[in-house]
Amino acid sequence: MNLIGLLLLILTLWASAVPEAKTIYLAPDGEDTHPGTQEQPLASMTGARDLIRKLQTSDTVYVKIAPGVYFLNGPLELTPIDATPVVFEGMGDEVTFYGGVQVTNWEKVGDQLWRSPVPSPYHGHFPFEQLFVNGKRAIRARMPNKGFFEVKVVEETILDPGKGRLPEFAIQKVRLNPDDVALLKNESSEAIKNAVITFYHKWDVTRKYIDHFDADSSTVFIRGKGMQPWNQLDKITKYKIENVPAALDSPGEWLLKEDGYVYYIPREGEEIASISAFLPVTDKFITISGDKSNPVKHKTFKNIRFKVAGYHMPKHGKDPLQAAAPVDASIMVDYADHIVFENCEIAHTGLYGVWFRRQCTNSSIKNSYLHDLGAGGVKIGDFLYHEDDQDVSSNNYVHNSIIRDGGHLFPSAVGIIIFHSRDNEISHNEIADFRYSGVSVGWMWGYEATKVVTNVPNKNGDPEWKEEHFKSPATGNVIAYNHIHHLGWGELSDMGGVYILSEAIDTQVHHNVIHHIYSATYGGWGLYTDEGATHVTMENNLVYSCKNSGFHQHYGKENTIRNNIFAFNLKGQVQFTRVEEHQSFEFTNNIVYTNSGEMLLGNFKEANVKMGNNCYWDTRTSEPFFQNMPFRDWEKLKDRHSILADPGFVDAENHDFRLKSQSVARKIGFKPFDYSKVGVYGSKEWKQLATLDGERAELFEEIVREMEK
Repeated sequence: MNLIGLLLLILTLWASAVPEAKTIYLAPDGEDTHPGTQEQPLASMTGARDLIRKLQTSDTVYVKIAPGVYFLNGPLELTPIDATPVVFEGMGDEVTFYGGVQVTNWEKVGDQLWRSPVPSPYHGHFPFEQLFVNGKRAIRARMPNKGFFEVKVVEETILDPGKGRLPEFAIQKVRLNPDDVALLKNESSEAIKNAVITFYHKWDVTRKYIDHFDADSSTVFIRGKGMQPWNQLDKITKYKIENVPAALDSPGEWLLKEDGYVYYIPREGEEIASISAFLPVTDKFITISGDKSNPVKHKTFKNIRFKVAGYHMPKHGKDPLQAAAPVDASIMVDYADHIVFENCEIAHTGLYGVWFRRQCTNSSIKNSYLHDLGAGGVKIGDFLYHEDDQDVSSNNYVHNSIIRDGGHLFPSAVGIIIFHSRDNEISHNEIADFRYSGVSVGWMWGYEATKVVTNVPNKNGDPEWKEEHFKSPATGNVIAYNHIHHLGWGELSDMGGVYILSEAIDTQVHHNVIHHIYSATYGGWGLYTDEGATHVTMENNLVYSCKNSGFHQHYGKENTIRNNIFAFNLKGQVQFTRVEEHQSFEFTNNIVYTNSGEMLLGNFKEANVKMGNNCYWDTRTSEPFFQNMPFRDWEKLKDRHSILADPGFVDAENHDFRLKSQSVARKIGFKPFDYSKVGVYGSKEWKQLATLDGERAELFEEIVREMEK
């Protein structure tokens, strides 16, 4: 036998000794009592999980899911006993799991009103709070139909002060404009108690059932925790009220009535014969729950659409908490490693999309589409601090994904937020159409947090108070090549395209394009370092058309803001708030270009900031003022080797910030960067999907124009 023949024989014998990869099949017409073969497929991922548990194999199992529609009565639950590596893979573009039930048998009860009987899963159960019609979120009957009402006066009665930062129990008396709440005056007391009022105040919202409505004084009463002293309800607070029978008056609105029917006013073009409507029956698609010593590992979900998951507000309502931090996600992951979502869609939820929460490592979301979200898109890490470092999630990856259209139930939610978690990468994503920040990193207030430990013996053996200090574990995160835009919508305040909260040491923010951030009052910023941000580097970012400024630092330490373009921000271009003894930041090699507002906002004169080698240009005048002084004086005082010159953009008015020539850039050491590579990449269809709908973009501009009057 020659050498080649011998090698072929060895390869043949080796191949015959390797067991075939185990494959399990799912199909819409399958049964979970089947063996999971292609001829006799299973019906659900839970059925596949149960079969895999019986196999007790350490080899990867492939679950091939045939095209079609599948229904979830509850989430797929994976625990430490699910040790086998598994790939759940949809075998076509139309593999869809619905966490809801279809609403059928619609009938007309008027020219512009349809109704359908409540589906059987809801018979005898709590009322549902979401309805999705023809792939869109329907609006529970609300007032006003557009925009908001404003509060007149708020009074609070504290009944239990408690021992924490907030009163444990209080009643708020909120007086409203009589014309605004005229529809409530003819409602029954039961209907009013089922109505939900949402207050928009600064960076947060409060959602409550109305305890009582006094029609004579146009006053509503709500109860729960006491108001936050730093973010109270007041006379500039906006609000809206939903689930009001008399407010069912506009296309796209719906209501559940006591007669057991769902009522819906169709949108233009919708036909009763072709309506596709769903109600959620679960709030989650998947829960992965390992433990510290035995995490769930190596689970991949590919080419799967997860649609329709709900939220049910508890009777005490939802008290405010920044970024809707405690709100769950429709996919929850704890104590897990190498969990992958690739080419998946998550849509029509009541919660966040995905949460890699406690001790989640080496996990990723890639090439996926998250949209129509009740809260935000992705959360990484726990918002609660854990002294055990193993509880800190790390090395996770959100890449080349579209995360858009959220905050429908929790407007303060964030597109992507990293809490106590390190070394994650958020890159090449499209993040747009949220009411608050685009990307947020860190979850501490100040340079370090303090915990007071009592009953610690001193050297004499007597108990005494002891303070422990700890730093933010949100270190080494990278936010790069993201397109972040159309945030705020004039609804909340104090937000950023990229918002750094706490030290977050060695966070890198580079090659992002950030624009159209518009707050209700203050704080529509592009890049925002807050609450002690330290050693954060922000470079090669393009930021334009933000309300307050392109960059703002509240307070922080030794941050680097370098080689960015800040242009056409409305109130100012660069902003600074708190003067501190240490160096707050270095601002060098940037191009700052304006046609409105101030060049620099805040007390830069007294700030310990290092500024130099920047280029400034104001299209309105050749001699703009900096901190109430001519540029030549400002340059000598604080901004050495900077210049006042037109940088020579190709077409700044139409947001083409390429340079026609590098002659000005060379003078300040600015290095041009290719911002066209920002955002998602791949097929033409994928990039087209990432483009914000033109009507949405025009609506945003309309809101800005109206609020700037």
